[in-house]
Amino acid sequence: LKFLLSWWTMAAADAAGRALQDLIFAAVRDAVGPLHQRLDDLARDLEHVKRCVDSSAAPAAPSVMPASSEPPQKKLATACGSEPSESRGVPPADPSAKTVVQPSKPDPPKPAASRPVSAGASRMEQLAARLPPKQEKNVVDWVACFGMQDQGKDTPLLSVGNTVRVLKQDIARRAMISFIDEDDGTADVIYQSAAGDEGGTAPAGEEEDEETVKLQQIRALEEFESKTGLQKTMDENSDFFACCSVLKEQGNTLFKLKDYETASWWYGQIVNQFMSRELREEHWVMLMRDGSLELARVRSVVSNDLVNLVFDKNGKQMGLSNVSAAALVPVFHDHLLLQTSVYMNRARCFANLNKNQEAAQDLTTVIGLWGCVNVLPDPEDGAREAASEGLCKAHYLRGKTRLGRGRHDLAASDVKAAMAGNPAPALLRQIRQLERDIEISKKDTKRSNKKLAKEVAKWADAAMSNMDQATRDALDGAGPE
Repeated sequence: LKFLLSWWTMAAADAAGRALQDLIFAAVRDAVGPLHQRLDDLARDLEHVKRCVDSSAAPAAPSVMPASSEPPQKKLATACGSEPSESRGVPPADPSAKTVVQPSKPDPPKPAASRPVSAGASRMEQLAARLPPKQEKNVVDWVACFGMQDQGKDTPLLSVGNTVRVLKQDIARRAMISFIDEDDGTADVIYQSAAGDEGGTAPAGEEEDEETVKLQQIRALEEFESKTGLQKTMDENSDFFACCSVLKEQGNTLFKLKDYETASWWYGQIVNQFMSRELREEHWVMLMRDGSLELARVRSVVSNDLVNLVFDKNGKQMGLSNVSAAALVPVFHDHLLLQTSVYMNRARCFANLNKNQEAAQDLTTVIGLWGCVNVLPDPEDGAREAASEGLCKAHYLRGKTRLGRGRHDLAASDVKAAMAGNPAPALLRQIRQLERDIEISKKDTKRSNKKLAKEVAKWADAAMSNMDQATRDALDGAGPE
């Protein structure tokens, strides 16, 4: 009986082992099969992208400069914030020049301050090579930071490696397609930071944000978001402020698409161009003093980075020497509506991204700019009429961002300032609702603080009750020597 029982046990164990082995082999086969198929699909997609890139590569065509148009160096230098001059190493343009065909070849020798350019350099790169390093960086940033790399026109939208926009219920984001599953109707995407590199990878130290989305959520980027589209915008708008106005409208388009991250970055590049404008004597600027922005004038320019200022203090003129230009906000009194709208729109983007501190900083700048209207000698037409409404909106929005950070007293002061500006009925209702929200938040914070204080008191009592008498005596006797 024992022998039969032992034999039966061994046979059962052997059968179970074989069954388990079959199950493992089947599981491995089922897991590896789709993975192998997915790798084959990815290899085919990458080969397709490579063929499209190879087919779209073509030698640079000679550039033609019509006799009626401005020379590209002057046009682009104006759009980037400066006129070509002898001091910048760019000879003055001859308006009577005839049509010139410039084949792609190395540029002629430059002055000593110029940097070498490649044979096929674009007009932007040629201009950058003729400018001092600081101005060169602005030109390069204007193109390289704004525009993505151009995608092949013949490349299908749903292709691995394409940069697209993913639409969600409350927000949209730019992303790069990493895998497409047509059977399932989905795609794997890697979301891009708007200020990230052209390859779409996350900045150093940050993990890439990946997600699987439905193919119906994927849309093409706007035409102006490409490198070619940006250069077209700049070529068609030679004036700096006209170019900024067009770029602002493009940012508004991104805002309406609810791509707040890209829109905020788009507005931010315009702000950077405002900040990098060369300061000259009698230029109006704002500087932060005693927690608020004050209006001042440039008395003299010490260097590219330092200026001397003069401002009014209690009816007296005061001076400041060797002030860093990077700490100043230039005031363009003849383009005040454009300047304030860019800061205001970026603040709205930050607020939608729950970046309340950044939004509050931009709104403080808006309030400072509108506050300059009555001091500036000749502000832009319509600026005085728009200042009152602009101040009300800015104070209201800043109050909301401060409430989001729990700064109740500061939020209440913004509500008070917005009320004092005689806001329109619709805005007035929103301000009163914000006032009620502040009071509710105050009460909630007070209740939570009381609850926390009770919990701390209970914990302290429990800790004291568990101490022995010697420890209590030591604590009671502890004090300053």
